[in-house]
Amino acid sequence: GHSEGAMSVAAGGDASAEPAKMENKGTVVIYSPYLNKHKSIQEGRRIPQAVAVDDPTAWEILEVCKRIFPEGCVEGENKGYSRDYEAQWPPMRGRIRVKLKDADGKPTNQEIQTRRQLYLKVAELIPKMATRQPGYYEQHMQQQERVKGGKGKKNRRK
Repeated sequence: GHSEGAMSVAAGGDASAEPAKMENKGTVVIYSPYLNKHKSIQEGRRIPQAVAVDDPTAWEILEVCKRIFPEGCVEGENKGYSRDYEAQWPPMRGRIRVKLKDADGKPTNQEIQTRRQLYLKVAELIPKMATRQPGYYEQHMQQQERVKGGKGKKNRRK
């Protein structure tokens, strides 16, 4: 078709850009502001506020994605999100890459075939995580305290 010709012209005939693009075909990136109901569209929110999440962390997004995609389809990278100051630092910092399609172009999760479906699904699942349930946080903190109690002095940095 003639559309192919138009595309290579638009790309400026830059051969070096091609392989990377092919490899990332079907890969979607998520940063925490995409799903954060407290962020404006300018700050990076990609889904309606009504379905967005209360301050999702990069770890939560990663965990949810790992749960709904096959092994090897989800990667977390230590990258901040440029448009949002908060997302430069943990726990918001982090870029999650999800392969929506395998090497043959088949969906890795039948239910999720577009980035929008991915964002919405992750936003729907984060509030259901065990770590989000009432009481979990306190329990978790108590465990942390117990662990810390025993060996506080040795690990103190100079």
